[in-house]
Amino acid sequence: MRDTRNRRPARRGEAGFTLVEALTAIVILSFGLMAVTNLMVVAASSNSVANQSTAAADMAARALESLKVRPWNDALLAPGGGLGSCVNNYCEVTDIPGVGRVETRWQIESVDAQTRFIRVRAEGRGVLSGPRSRAEFTTFRSCTTPQNGCP
Repeated sequence: MRDTRNRRPARRGEAGFTLVEALTAIVILSFGLMAVTNLMVVAASSNSVANQSTAAADMAARALESLKVRPWNDALLAPGGGLGSCVNNYCEVTDIPGVGRVETRWQIESVDAQTRFIRVRAEGRGVLSGPRSRAEFTTFRSCTTPQNGCP
């Protein structure tokens, strides 16, 4: 009978990882982690812009509704303003918690004596958003009741 207790197992060529295999696996894993990290950065940026876009649309809608319910001879319904920059009282800046600063501007043009064209633009003032978060609404406002101050 043969004694097998003291025998060493035969060495095989595939008994473990070589240094080259381990380094190759680390390099592949590093590229994969870089791709996932980049994806997370892009997702966070897009989320920030989406938050400011939603806030800008809400602020533009609020400003438009506010202008629609004002009396006809109110100073804020007088023709003027501009969408490019803040002109006189034709703008407002709102700080929204968790979102950031949103600037709302409006422009009012007189179509005729009883009709005004109102255009409202709002956009986030964050580092990443700017024009990417812009919301713009337009409407006509007519005065048909002389008791409301119509000409």
